[in-house]
Amino acid sequence: MKLLKFTLTFLIGLFFFSTDMNAQVKAFGKAGFSGQGVELKPGKYAYGQLQNRGLASLEGLRIPIGCDVKVYPSASLQGEAKRYSKNNASIGKSGEYSLKVNCGSVSAQPGFAIGASQEAGRKGDLIFVDVSVTDFDKIVSMQYSMNWDPSILQFEKVQNYKMSGLSGENFGLKEAKNGNLLLAWYDQTVQGVDLPDGTNIYQVVFRVIGDSAEKSKIKFSSKPIVIEVMKADGTPVYFNKSNGSVTLK
Repeated sequence: MKLLKFTLTFLIGLFFFSTDMNAQVKAFGKAGFSGQGVELKPGKYAYGQLQNRGLASLEGLRIPIGCDVKVYPSASLQGEAKRYSKNNASIGKSGEYSLKVNCGSVSAQPGFAIGASQEAGRKGDLIFVDVSVTDFDKIVSMQYSMNWDPSILQFEKVQNYKMSGLSGENFGLKEAKNGNLLLAWYDQTVQGVDLPDGTNIYQVVFRVIGDSAEKSKIKFSSKPIVIEVMKADGTPVYFNKSNGSVTLK
């Protein structure tokens, strides 16, 4: 079992808020996310509207935490939509299509936000859940819990660390069999870390053990470890969150 690294012991209770309603999705008509892209506020977009904005085809989407986009196979939001929530989503839609953009609720607070991706799989599959951040500016420490349904998902490992000072030693695995993963991280330089919006800071690997038609949320909470995010100047930061999920096919 890896030791959970606690060097800072601030016990400041923070309020929970969903993601900012003012967040905007950016759509690209060219492959490789080239060009400036077209910003799309939450709402519905028929093909004619998208064409008028230069999106006769849809090659990719940049999706901030807390937003998701449904892509319909018709010009007027009809048919079975495919849902996207990952930041750099490749679409490759060259014919008629339409979109519905959703970005959480108006109760969000400015600042740090963290989110888990939404995945799907069958019993026995390995599932890779990405954890990404936005507004990660001069953050010097953070701690929180990730929770899931242990009857549906079995924890395998954490991997793909993409942040300075973050490693397996920052995770508490003792409660993982019960559906709880603990994280405590701090910047050893005490200068604070800046990350680009949408950075995947790590990835959690699960094995599906549940049956079809079940779903497990991937939640961020203060159980069993209290949530805490601090800037380099010692000020606490609101913990905006966007929970993920794993849906069984």
